[in-house]
Amino acid sequence: MSPPGYGERRVEGVECVVCRGMARFCRLNTCPYYRELLAGAGISRILSSSTVYGPTPPSLLIGERGYPRVAAGPAVCLLESSEPALYDSPAGWLEVSLDRLLAMRLSLFYGRWRVGVLEARKRVKAVETLQESAASIKPVDVEVALAGRPIFRPGFSVRAAPYGPSARAEDVRVVGNVSIPRRVESLASDLDVGAEESVASLYRGGFDEYYITRVFSAGLLGRRAERRVVPTEWSITAVDDILSRRLHLQVRGFGQISEYRLHSFQALENAAHIILTPTPWMYELLEGWLRHSTIYSDHELFKPRGRYAENTGGAYYAVRLPILRHLAGRAEQAGAIVFFEVSPGWIPLGVWRFREIVKRALEGGGEKFGDLGEALEHLRTRLKMPLERYLRASKILPLIRGHLRLE
Repeated sequence: MSPPGYGERRVEGVECVVCRGMARFCRLNTCPYYRELLAGAGISRILSSSTVYGPTPPSLLIGERGYPRVAAGPAVCLLESSEPALYDSPAGWLEVSLDRLLAMRLSLFYGRWRVGVLEARKRVKAVETLQESAASIKPVDVEVALAGRPIFRPGFSVRAAPYGPSARAEDVRVVGNVSIPRRVESLASDLDVGAEESVASLYRGGFDEYYITRVFSAGLLGRRAERRVVPTEWSITAVDDILSRRLHLQVRGFGQISEYRLHSFQALENAAHIILTPTPWMYELLEGWLRHSTIYSDHELFKPRGRYAENTGGAYYAVRLPILRHLAGRAEQAGAIVFFEVSPGWIPLGVWRFREIVKRALEGGGEKFGDLGEALEHLRTRLKMPLERYLRASKILPLIRGHLRLE
């Protein structure tokens, strides 16, 4: 796969009625999603002091601009919370309203400083502090000494979850007790195990992809020559891809399912409809944006694709992982065609929602059909965009139909 830092052709818009997602119009005093932060004591904490103190969920943010010298730092909760871990736990976010979710994420303060990505191989105090907080499985208190005035502008991106105010930091200290699993400590100290094998080892050990992405991004995994601090957005897609490739090796050895299955779930202005087909592994993501009636698509046949999925970007890899995990868990092989619809009210929170919505859809029993036509007609009643638009955009459905005609 090409480096995940490549640009994506589809751009997620912000449906905010105030700024319309345009950074030059975005201001703290008019942003409806900053209201809770404004009403609380969070703002005064960073305006009246040269330091910010509080728990990090933990949350780590590493930018890609200026690579190989990038902005990096922890995100600190500005609001009092009994559940700081929830602020960076996508697995629990489908149970939270969109407004509440934005209020949580935009109340995370990002204290950043410049680091060279190769400093992960050296004993650099700032990087070690970053790694220590990132590897903790529990929230940990940090203290950020500010070196500049805060910027009050929401940070939205394509793959990563958004964050709130940010400022340059001259120093960051971990002042609480970190809780780092022994397996992570062992892999972090082992300079002879490759990054991909380390990712797979953590996954086998029961760690989820969100935690693995954090320690991968912090440069804690891999051989000495491989280690580097990795931008957050690149890390998300890299970990999704590594785990999917490992799961695919299992799935390709299983027997194929004997019927068509349709699974659906919707949340947070998004809906996923997955048709599993009685074929060898093949996969296509059809991403329909209702606001401008556009469909983006990427696909692969029989094995994970080598080139980066430029049309659907990180969403492609985020959707593929729970599908392969579902099949591996059932010792089955199937093809998968995913119809993912994004409603006009959506505000971008990162590709985690693709992963979690598809995961939730597959947890249900789904519906079974004897032929593809019957499955598609049933799907038609659930889609908001005409089915024919998706049929014209799909590369895999014509292949399956052609194969059926040959039979």
